[in-house]
Amino acid sequence: MDILVLGGSYFLGPRFIKKALDAGHNVTVFNRGSRPLNVPGVREIRGDRSLEDDLRKADGKYDATVDLCAYIKGDIKRVRDVLGERTGRYVFVSTVDVYRRGTGKLLDESAEFETRDFGGEAGAYILGKAALEKEIEQIEDRCVLRPSIIYGPGNYAPRENIYFKWISAAGQILEPSPADGSFQMVSVSDVAEALLAACTEESFKGRAFNVTPDTLLTYESFTDCLKKACGCDFEVIKITPEEAMAGQVPFPYPISAAESERYDGSALEKTGFSYTDLADGLKEAWEFYVHSR
Repeated sequence: MDILVLGGSYFLGPRFIKKALDAGHNVTVFNRGSRPLNVPGVREIRGDRSLEDDLRKADGKYDATVDLCAYIKGDIKRVRDVLGERTGRYVFVSTVDVYRRGTGKLLDESAEFETRDFGGEAGAYILGKAALEKEIEQIEDRCVLRPSIIYGPGNYAPRENIYFKWISAAGQILEPSPADGSFQMVSVSDVAEALLAACTEESFKGRAFNVTPDTLLTYESFTDCLKKACGCDFEVIKITPEEAMAGQVPFPYPISAAESERYDGSALEKTGFSYTDLADGLKEAWEFYVHSR
C-alpha cells in the first residue's frame, strides 16, 4: 500500500510511519521539512499545505492519505481540490474535543459537536477540528479518528512529562486535593495502530471512531500508575486547587467534575481493537524520557 502522510514530524507521526513501514507499506511524507525524518525508505517532500502549488509536489497515486496537521477550515478541501481521488482513503486525525461540553452524557461518535467559541488557541483548535469534520463528509472514502489525551514517548505536550520532571528532579510530585475530575488517556502507539487500521481495513470506510479506553482516571489513580511505571516510591505532596492556581502549578488534566467529560470508545473495540495498559504505556514513556535526557 502507498500511504501519503501530511505532517508527521513529531510524536504521533514517526510512530505511525514506523508501524506502516514495519507492515510493508510505502510511505511518502509531505510537510514543511523543518524537522526532517531521514528514515530509510521514506520519501520526504517539502511544502506548505496552504499553497496549492506546493501540494502539487505530492505527485503520485496513493491508497490512503493520513492527515496529521489539518487544523483550520479549508485544509482538507484544498488537498482534495489539488490531488482529487489520488489521495485514496482520507484518514483525518480529529479529537474528542469536538463534542459539545457539559451535556453530562457519555459521548459516542454520534454526539453533538461543539459550536461555542471558548476563545484563545484552545477555542480555535476545537472549532477548526469541528469544521474539518464537516468538510471531510464530502469525501466518500474517509475515516475520522478522535483520540482522547494522547501520551507516550516523544510527547511534546506538557502532560506526563511534567510528572517525569518532578520525579527526576525532586523525587516528588504535586497532586491536587480535593479533585473530583476525571479523564481518559490513550497511548500514542494505540493511536498509530488505529491509524494503520483506518488505512487498511475496509470496515473503517466512511466511519468515525473515538480512540480512547473507557477507563476513567483520577489524579489519584494516575499517580498509582506512575508509581508502577517509574518503579520508584516518590513523595506525593497534595495541594488545593486554589494553591495550584495561586502558584501557577501546571496540572495538565481536569481537576473538577464540572470540567470533565466521558467518551465512549467501544465502537473501535468492537472491531477487535485493544488498548495498552496505562502503567505499561507510561513505563515506556518514562524510560524514553530517562534515556533522552
